[in-house]
Amino acid sequence: MENWLEKAAEYLPGLEDLLTREQAIPGPMALWIGLHLELVKAYDASPPDEDLIRGIYDYAAWCLAQPQTDDVNTDLPTAVAVAFIEHLPLDRPVAQDLHRWMSQESFEGFENLFRYHLSDEQYRQFAKDFTGRKKSSDPRPRI
Repeated sequence: MENWLEKAAEYLPGLEDLLTREQAIPGPMALWIGLHLELVKAYDASPPDEDLIRGIYDYAAWCLAQPQTDDVNTDLPTAVAVAFIEHLPLDRPVAQDLHRWMSQESFEGFENLFRYHLSDEQYRQFAKDFTGRKKSSDPRPRI
């Protein structure tokens, strides 16, 4: 398996400080917690930092495509799922823009992750909003 921090540096060239800090705290889970916070900051910027947003979703897609392992220090898909995907509905700007980055199929596949922090009613509204925002003109989903 490729070094996940080296791959992160390829996808996220503007986050050298975060990636350097993560080298001192091994494990992808800590990195994905930090990347979720960076995603929220990217949406708070005016205008939103589209390059960083794209890079985070591209790196998430790469991590999700890696083999699952029994070691928390190398299990990239689980880190993305637990420290990133399940938190996407919690920030309004992130949730409202998710339709551009995630396919309908992936959204449906992540239902249990999204439901972790949402009530049944909140999830139904989140899913309705996601589907309602999906457009054929959206860019190719990253995830």
